[in-house]
Amino acid sequence: MRSTLFVMSVIGAATVMAPPASAQPPAGDSAVKVQTVYGVEQFPIAGVTADVTPCAGGAAAATVTTGIDGSATYIGGSGCYRVQVATPSGCALDGDPAQQVSAVPGITPIATFRFRCA
Repeated sequence: MRSTLFVMSVIGAATVMAPPASAQPPAGDSAVKVQTVYGVEQFPIAGVTADVTPCAGGAAAATVTTGIDGSATYIGGSGCYRVQVATPSGCALDGDPAQQVSAVPGITPIATFRFRCA
């Protein structure tokens, strides 16, 4: 009985100590992460939409919406992407509404947009 409890406690501790799984694109795929924050503390903003388009132009590859953690990820091919955010009501954007990033397999560029909100 003691050995069973000991083994179960070791397994339980190992699961607690294991790092949480992060949302990474599947091996070989490239991704672009959009991060939206406000204030000096950089609190996340949920519900911000962003269009992800190829730098060469054309139709939007995707429109993503940030989640509760203030981020959204577009998984696509390698290349140059232009990320443009829509400013949420009651906020003003610090900087350009568009950023250009280059995605390659294994490296996820982050387009961070900072807002000032009332």
